[in-house]
Amino acid sequence: MSLTYSDPEKKITRKKVVFVFSAIGLFFFGFIIGPSTMNDGLYAGNVTFTHEDIQINIDFSFDLLSNLEFSETPQTLSNSTGNYQININYYGSYSGQIGKKIIFTVTINSTENISTALKLNNFIASISKGSFKESFSPKVIKDQIVYFEFHIIKYSNIALGLLLMVSFLWMTEVIPLSVSALLIPVLIVIFKIDTATGSSSLFFSPIIILFFAGFLMAEAMKRVKLDTFISVTILSLIPSNTKLLIFSMMVMSAIFSMFMSNTAAVAVFIPLSLSLLEYLDKDYLKFRKMMILGIAYSATIGGIGSLIGTPPNYIAVDLLHKYTGVTISFIEWFLVGLPVLILLIPTTFFYLWFRLKPSITDQALKEAKLKSINRKKDIHNLSKDQIVVLFVFVLVFCLWLLEQFHGVHAGFIAVIGVILLYFSGHLIQEDLTRINWNALLTFGGGLTLGAVILKTGLADWVALQMGFLKNIHPFFVLLFLGFLSLVLTGIASNTASASILIPIVIPLGITLGIDPVLLAVIIAIISSVDFAIVIGTPPTMVAYSTGYFNVREIFKLGILLDIIGLLVVTLLGWFFYQNVLFLIT
Repeated sequence: MSLTYSDPEKKITRKKVVFVFSAIGLFFFGFIIGPSTMNDGLYAGNVTFTHEDIQINIDFSFDLLSNLEFSETPQTLSNSTGNYQININYYGSYSGQIGKKIIFTVTINSTENISTALKLNNFIASISKGSFKESFSPKVIKDQIVYFEFHIIKYSNIALGLLLMVSFLWMTEVIPLSVSALLIPVLIVIFKIDTATGSSSLFFSPIIILFFAGFLMAEAMKRVKLDTFISVTILSLIPSNTKLLIFSMMVMSAIFSMFMSNTAAVAVFIPLSLSLLEYLDKDYLKFRKMMILGIAYSATIGGIGSLIGTPPNYIAVDLLHKYTGVTISFIEWFLVGLPVLILLIPTTFFYLWFRLKPSITDQALKEAKLKSINRKKDIHNLSKDQIVVLFVFVLVFCLWLLEQFHGVHAGFIAVIGVILLYFSGHLIQEDLTRINWNALLTFGGGLTLGAVILKTGLADWVALQMGFLKNIHPFFVLLFLGFLSLVLTGIASNTASASILIPIVIPLGITLGIDPVLLAVIIAIISSVDFAIVIGTPPTMVAYSTGYFNVREIFKLGILLDIIGLLVVTLLGWFFYQNVLFLIT
């Protein structure tokens, strides 16, 4: 007897073959159009200072040597015009190895005391050798010292090809997202961009550990039905008022999504709402739709609120730390995410209420709610197992909030919680098979791709090519980049979108004189503002699977909400975050 293989999802179709060859073609296209590698040799450098009608140039030169581990031989040059003197401190020889940087500092002395008025756009630097020439802006001004920093461009054309190929695979999902993610370290090793150890290290970084442990703690909550107990308790406490009930369910869905995956959050609240809705007459269809979609959208928004809510948050934090040295702790992210959540949840509620106009009598709602609660009488009392799991979760949460005092990474704090749950018997070995490994692998691939984009100098190069944005008001730059993130998230996962854009916008912010922390945070948040595409986020997909909606209906409702979310986040970024960024940076 022979076995036939007939699963249509696993067949090699003509479409898949075309997509795979298209991805390979994009790799070679990126390889061809990418920047040239900076070879060893003598480079000429120039710094220009412009202030009102004053312009001072200073030229310098340096050797780029691949056999150097560290830059060496510090040197100083000066030039002056009238009452102004420019001093540059640089190295006579820089390491030409991949991942290294060209770093130098500039100071201005003047009898007119203009130092307090120094701005990034007063300075521009350039380096050249033969046909290679690039210009770049300073990274930061601290204590009246102007810092320039530029990654060595090496293997950047390979990195661009890899970026285009993986982006295409993530968007089309011709192969699973996790498989596309695993291609990244393999190709990095094949093209000798990094070693096998280095290319795979981020797949088990502290960030991955945090989400891995978070998934396991969520499994423990589900095992003892703590999530169901909390949701039923909440339902029993909410008055039988249409608006209040829906809004409360949305708020709780968002809160759950802050500390577990948004999929897990809707897995709690949508079944709970369905158990309530099944006791309603079919006439209340719009109420059903608003309840289901409100919960799904709130779970998506909730991920923005905390550092562990969704992968883009931590991608931004990780890359900001690597590129700028800025560290954002678990509690500091609340300064960023909570204002968005607090504003978007009521905005979403009123938007859906206005569009769907649900109606139901309080009496009908009260009767349905009582029937739903009575069906779950067995979970009305908190059990010993639930108390243990709740205690562990509260302990971990408190330690997260105190991270800046004890200095232990949030990922390893979560591991402590997992170990306690295993010892207490509330996690078992089989729980390892239930967590979302596809998400973890995709997340790891996204971190690795972002690191390569930075390490090869590709991010710096792309930022330079987008220098035309200098002539645009910073608010519209934020709006443009946010729109780009929104579009990309509509055709790829939010993790993929953040992995592609955040490594680019960080150096772009430096080039444009816009705080890179602001740009990275905006992109991370907007990559999670996706309501129009059914397959865009798991919560929307779960809402669609209830059978109350068709694809076109969700798109019509969600597309305007996407635009509203983009405007809300951009406006908050411009008017609010600029006033609190100093608390982080």
